[in-house]
Amino acid sequence: MSTRRIRLPAAHRILLFRQLQMLLASGILLSDGLRSLRDRFPHRATRRLLAVVHAEVVQSRRRFSAALSQFPRSFPAADIAILAAGESGGSGQLADRLGDLAERIAYEQSHRQQIRRACAYPGVVVLLAASLAAFLLLVVVPRLEELLRSLGGTLPPLAAALLAGSHAARGALPVLLGLAVAAAAAVTLVRFCPTLRTRADRWVLRLPLAGPLYREFAAALFCKIYRSLYLSHQPAPAILEACTGLYRNTELQRQLQHARRRVVQEGARLSAALGATGLFPPIAILSIEVGEQSGELAAALERVSGYLQGGARHRLETMIGWINPVLTLLMVSAVGTLLIAFFQTLYQVVYATA
Repeated sequence: MSTRRIRLPAAHRILLFRQLQMLLASGILLSDGLRSLRDRFPHRATRRLLAVVHAEVVQSRRRFSAALSQFPRSFPAADIAILAAGESGGSGQLADRLGDLAERIAYEQSHRQQIRRACAYPGVVVLLAASLAAFLLLVVVPRLEELLRSLGGTLPPLAAALLAGSHAARGALPVLLGLAVAAAAAVTLVRFCPTLRTRADRWVLRLPLAGPLYREFAAALFCKIYRSLYLSHQPAPAILEACTGLYRNTELQRQLQHARRRVVQEGARLSAALGATGLFPPIAILSIEVGEQSGELAAALERVSGYLQGGARHRLETMIGWINPVLTLLMVSAVGTLLIAFFQTLYQVVYATA
């Protein structure tokens, strides 16, 4: 595999940034730190990547951010912009920006893992319930039906209804497969058609539960990165441009680009430009405005980030707290209905035999 196609897992990027931050904060030169990590980093693919980066920095005299930009699968443009801003302020600023990136990746990864853990239990329950339902409807009940017919009996109404539904589902299997293929094609079309993708991203932000949650996480991440670059003495337009690259959602990108245009063309304050996006709640905009007026914008952004992050985490925990019992109740009800139908059929067989 080509070195430039390496995709580092989030855990290895976090470890890389934190170890390099520690080395730079200890007064070690960037080139020496890269050489040390190149030889000792526990992940082989990361060592290969660091060998290329070290050679670019030492032999070609390229900046660290420019050397990392050769690996877009591991280091997106927003990360490169943040590192470039840190480099302009010296080793201490670069160490701080490395720490900020490690914190941001860990922040995103923790929420992904939380969502995965929340979905694991319902997924297992759904899989087991579906397997039991398929076994009863496709194997057990049809054989009991044959036995009943040979004895001159009939299926109970509940079992007959379930079996009819099973037959209808099997008959509609080609249609269901066609719909699945059409859905996959539609998703692919949305990904590669800018107009459709923009509409889909706008629709995602308007979802009843997931939309506000996504916006809060996105706004908290924006505040973290903006504060980091603001402390590096970067101008507001450059920071907004870098923050735009943080998101894959094209609607969020459009809103932040509009905010940047207002700052550049109209001379608007950051709070006014962000308030027009609809991304931030009014209390957050008020806090940012007060921070601008008092000269404590960095502190205000830190408070807003903590506030939004706490609200998003509480909202996520609430959603997860409802998902598990609701899905469990639905699965228990479905399996219970199947078992009742099965035992009614079994009783009918025993009764007819007697």
